[in-house]
Amino acid sequence: MDTAALDELRALRTRAYGPSADIHDDAEALRRLGELEALNGRRVAPPEDPIATPPPAAPPVDPEASDRFASAVGHEPEAPAPAPAERAHTPAAPAAEPEAQEAARALSALAAPAPDEPGPPGRRIPRAMALLWAASVVGAAALAAGATYAVTEITPVSVSSGAPQVASLDPVSTAALPVGWFGAGPSSLVFEYLGLTIFQTDGYSMVGSDCFTVVRTADIPPPDEFDQNSWSYNGGVYSGCGIGAFPATIEMPIDSQSPTQLTDRFPVGGALQFVFDGERIGVFADLD
Repeated sequence: MDTAALDELRALRTRAYGPSADIHDDAEALRRLGELEALNGRRVAPPEDPIATPPPAAPPVDPEASDRFASAVGHEPEAPAPAPAERAHTPAAPAAEPEAQEAARALSALAAPAPDEPGPPGRRIPRAMALLWAASVVGAAALAAGATYAVTEITPVSVSSGAPQVASLDPVSTAALPVGWFGAGPSSLVFEYLGLTIFQTDGYSMVGSDCFTVVRTADIPPPDEFDQNSWSYNGGVYSGCGIGAFPATIEMPIDSQSPTQLTDRFPVGGALQFVFDGERIGVFADLD
């Protein structure tokens, strides 16, 4: 073979055995490769494409005739390609992650034909496609986990307003409170603070337990003048109940209708909070 034929043979071999092999799509190139291989004393068919129909086998060649031809042109035949068992051993790839392994198993189950329904001969899913599919499954799982975390994330909220406690109230026994007024009973707990009366009103159309009501002390009617069947009230009323682990809590503004004792100590525009702990009431003030 002359230099041009050898160059052509090398180019065709690259198209047949190289990383970007495309000769299986070119029938004329396949035929020419067979001719040149025969002239060069070697008959090797290009690798079978996973999904293409194998090309026709090259016609048989007399090895002795090929050797004589090669000797005549002054070129020794190339040694045959090593058998699969003689090729260098390639280290096994590291074990895949569990998600990728599961994806690969699922892909194999989809690609493999059923036992009683064999698929088309020679048709296989390329390895690159399988790897891409497995990677997409892992990526989708990570994205779903991130989306779930974003939906369920809870921003912490402080349970305390940070307002200072200004007083702690114990029940009083001297307060005169009409029975039945806003649900007050004969054994209701009663607290007093700067012109205000805070009293227990359990069972008076409220949800929960330990319900309390705050009114101005001056607006409470005398017990001997109170008629449970006919009474009215025009002042401010603030109520709250405890439910479960949450204590009874009442908030009220400090305004022009507040008692003088209260506005003398706290400015108008502020607010008070009353929290019942089971025995006494804590008073918190917001003065901003």
